[in-house]
Amino acid sequence: MTRIPELGLDDSLPGAQYARETKKQMIVDSNETGRHEFERLPSYEGYAGMCSCGFETPEPSYDSMGPLAKAIHEHLERDVFPAVDEAALIKEAKFLRIGKLIGYHRLIETTEEHGTRHTGWLVAGVEGSIRVLPDGYGRLQGRWSAFAIDTKEG
Repeated sequence: MTRIPELGLDDSLPGAQYARETKKQMIVDSNETGRHEFERLPSYEGYAGMCSCGFETPEPSYDSMGPLAKAIHEHLERDVFPAVDEAALIKEAKFLRIGKLIGYHRLIETTEEHGTRHTGWLVAGVEGSIRVLPDGYGRLQGRWSAFAIDTKEG
């Protein structure tokens, strides 16, 4: 009688390769072009994933979620999201008078309808913050209140 080999924990085995290819086809075929959504791929040795646009991580699998999330983040910053235009952010911040600038942060939205996408920038100053939309126009988010500290010692 022929011995049937047991399913191993190796992504290079035919069963794991078939599962990975099937999942890839499901991810890519079911989504429209330009949609970015991340799916967990079958991996028997750790964490693996790909984007619905067809992007695959550099390594077939990772020991933890940290390197996988980093690879996906690099893909988004490099291939998907627009580069920051600091001059435009500074212009909007000066127009809305939020004081000396502290910094900015990319706003990302993930929805079932649109997937993961860039929705603008949050710019913070010492007097308040604004949200700069992808079209370049800013909207005041709020103003900061100064602390009223009593310096008398008792």
